[in-house]
Amino acid sequence: MSSRKLRRKTVSLGEAYGLTFHPDRPTRESAAKSIYGLLGKDGEIFASALRNICNDWLNVCDTRKYPSPMEASLIANDIDRRTIDNLMWTVEKNTGLYQQYLRLRAKVMKLPKLGSHDLFAPIPNAPKMKFNYETVRTQIMKAYSRFDEDYAFAVRDMFARNHIDSTPRIGKGNGAFCASWLEGKTAYILINLSEALIDVYLLAHELGHATHAYYYTRSQTILNCGVSGFSARDFPKIVAETGSIFGELLLTDLLLSQTASNEERKAILCGVLDSASVMFRATNLAIFEQSLYDTIKHGGYLDYRTICKLWVAARNKVSGDAIEYFDEDEARWTDVPQFYMPNFRFYNYPYTYAQLFVYALYRQYLEEGKGFVPKFKKALSAGCSISPVEIGQIVGLDVTDVHFWERGLKQYEDFVIELEKIAV
Repeated sequence: MSSRKLRRKTVSLGEAYGLTFHPDRPTRESAAKSIYGLLGKDGEIFASALRNICNDWLNVCDTRKYPSPMEASLIANDIDRRTIDNLMWTVEKNTGLYQQYLRLRAKVMKLPKLGSHDLFAPIPNAPKMKFNYETVRTQIMKAYSRFDEDYAFAVRDMFARNHIDSTPRIGKGNGAFCASWLEGKTAYILINLSEALIDVYLLAHELGHATHAYYYTRSQTILNCGVSGFSARDFPKIVAETGSIFGELLLTDLLLSQTASNEERKAILCGVLDSASVMFRATNLAIFEQSLYDTIKHGGYLDYRTICKLWVAARNKVSGDAIEYFDEDEARWTDVPQFYMPNFRFYNYPYTYAQLFVYALYRQYLEEGKGFVPKFKKALSAGCSISPVEIGQIVGLDVTDVHFWERGLKQYEDFVIELEKIAV
């Protein structure tokens, strides 16, 4: 489809999702409206599934004497409710920072206001930053080595053993995954590399998982390092992304140091902020999920219209008026798979914790320099042998402090400020 000549075309759901990232704005809008308009037609079916899952979970909570529907996820993540309440409160208090970025992104895209279909759209007229496999290898190894030469061992080893399946081909699945180290054997990564900047970040992220696993599998037993990865309870999700997000920041530091082009800096900073904004989107999902249980407890009935109203309220609490939504967007909750996991609820807030925790770690590194390196390696080596609170203490961070999360948000704000300087 082009903006000059629109035509109707029937595509698979997977292809339609792909079109929501298309450079052409009318194509993105058409794809998004088609997806959520179609899902909305079956809204009562989705509502029935979600309603029964939520009702069942409240029964489980009553039977197990859980004080709240979030309790099971707190146990799985080995964290207390007060710390998570502090986290959520801090993010909700700073949603204006997210809205500031959204307005900057609209400015960069030369739009008066972002539409919901513009959130992950390519930056128009962005320079074509192409990365072939050798360039990707060189850049990621350099980013990790700048932090510490020994820390980059796992990355070098993965490339040397050719344990990164990066070539797209027929029959190969989508996504990016890392199978961890086990009994001294190397990890494996599945990814489909194009020459786009986002794929460089994806591989840096997955190699962060491999590096994290390199340290904890050599320091812990299989019983306390969460090596299987098949259950949310194997490794607390709130710390499972520590090495991977830190790897993204190391790459960002390198790329920004290498370019003097404002256009390239815009592309890099928007990519980083798009990824980091998961903390706000995940908070939106947590607010929405809590509202589902609150509605049931107050005698409400979760039909499709009620759930849509709860979705819109949670969405608007985070994004404010910085995004223009169309009517079909009220059905976006229908295709969030985590909402339909019957035995594990509140799947999403750990992404908020992980993002802000690692951003705080990164600020600590910028302040301490090389003195931070051995502490970070020790934190990664801990695996599941100690709690996330104790992992933070290794590097001198107190995640239980009500003001701690502002430290991570300050790093997000710094990236926003950098973008603001060049967003013309």
